[in-house]
Amino acid sequence: MSNILSQDEIDALLGGLTSGEAAPSAQDSPLTVDPTQVIPYNFINQDRIVRGDLPTLEVVHDRFSRLFRAGVAQAVRRAVDVQILDHSERKFGEFMRSFEGLSSYHVLRLEPLRGVGLLVLPSRMVSTLIEIFFGGTAAEEEASENRDFTLIEQRVIASITTIFESCLTEAWKPVYALKVQCTSSETNPQFINITQNSDTVIVIDYELTVDDVRCRISICLPLSTIDPIKDMLRGSIISDVLDEDSSNKNLLAHLLRESKVEVVAKLGCATISIRDLLNLKEDDVIQLNEDYEHPIELIVEGHTKFWGSAGSHKSARAIQITGIEQE
Repeated sequence: MSNILSQDEIDALLGGLTSGEAAPSAQDSPLTVDPTQVIPYNFINQDRIVRGDLPTLEVVHDRFSRLFRAGVAQAVRRAVDVQILDHSERKFGEFMRSFEGLSSYHVLRLEPLRGVGLLVLPSRMVSTLIEIFFGGTAAEEEASENRDFTLIEQRVIASITTIFESCLTEAWKPVYALKVQCTSSETNPQFINITQNSDTVIVIDYELTVDDVRCRISICLPLSTIDPIKDMLRGSIISDVLDEDSSNKNLLAHLLRESKVEVVAKLGCATISIRDLLNLKEDDVIQLNEDYEHPIELIVEGHTKFWGSAGSHKSARAIQITGIEQE
């Protein structure tokens, strides 16, 4: 009780501060701040990110959906479809309340950005992939909320998160050198605290379809995390660069190189009557309108492409290309 000031002591202290007789101590002095480290804060527009305001971010995640579809399809050896369901902004608390049942929550480290993101994988997707891995069909049921994932389920989840890290990192590469890494995972949403419940986050919902079973995958990015590159995401984009999928491009080039085409070597022409055609018999000779020294026309799928001369190669009939038809 002796440490409590009386009313007279409080009045004397306030009066000394007003008159200047009692100066604040060094401990109460303002902190020194480097002006270059100060970032302007807009209280009006900070929470307003509408659809279309970050076009580059939407293109990045559209590219991620294609990469992730190819990665999961290669892992499960089944046809997989991944489509963007929604791209919106919400409060973090509202986002976390939108999940029911058992889910796997993964905290994402987005180097070199500060802050973290969140990946949510539903139990339906995990059970579906397990059935497929063991030769069964896709499962519709979801796991009970009152249990944790089994060891087998955890291994499947680890495989999917590895594919996720690689695909999202690759999707960001044309825009920003971002390295995505899942640092921790939880099944209890109460332990997830990447930002305040009242803070605004950007949510990208995907629908993954395997054997007609659909499940939702969500990515959550706090505005504070992507704020340093927000102007870059608002800027103009080069869609040809972002939409380029090197794996699909290489596959298409391989398929084209292995495609077979019909090549016809036209030695010459002849015109005969129907009577002569009907009277043709073995050992008859049809005289062509070209001599043996005339270049042979090579027709590829109905179009003249090359000219050549007849000969042999390793005891087989062959034609040597001597010219290319000009378009």
